Amino acid sequence: MKLTANYHYQNQFKQVLFSAGTILSLASLFVQPLAVQALSTSTNTNYQISQNNQQFKKLPYKRLVIGSVSLGMSETQVRKALGKPLSAKNGYEAIAGKTRTLQYSGLTVKLLEDIKPTGKYFVYEIEATSSKYATVDGIKVGDNTSKVTRIYGKPESGDTTRLSYAVDYSSPTYFNFTLEKGKVKKIVCGDFLG
Repeated sequence: MKLTANYHYQNQFKQVLFSAGTILSLASLFVQPLAVQALSTSTNTNYQISQNNQQFKKLPYKRLVIGSVSLGMSETQVRKALGKPLSAKNGYEAIAGKTRTLQYSGLTVKLLEDIKPTGKYFVYEIEATSSKYATVDGIKVGDNTSKVTRIYGKPESGDTTRLSYAVDYSSPTYFNFTLEKGKVKKIVCGDFLG
């Protein structure tokens, strides 16, 4: 008799704990968004100022354009925009598959074959080493570091030789500036998964 009563109370206690835990979990789902909403509403006015001075922001994927080339463009679109490359080299990446590199004067465009082997290639990395090719925001090789941070804000990581910006996109994507003596030497953006 004692054993049955004890078992009964243990089960009731477990049910109460489970119910309390469920209620707290559900409450946190509602309270956290409200707090975030209140916070974002109250700081919205100073957003632009604080971005450049204190925290890094993720750049929109669509801003990853160098010259007239953007990530995801087809090889046909690249050749139409830039003309015939100085060289075109086919390659193979163990994880990614067939690749093609188009070399222009001061610009390297790396492409990856479509997932379905159709013979079509799409841009997964763009690298500029010439001031002839600027980002969509006007940054080019030769610009000073302060211009980069004025335009793009604080980098996610960086030092005297490199500034790396986070990108708001579903796959791992990068946007980097290689620096030398306080000036941009190279601009690279890419998508790890093509």
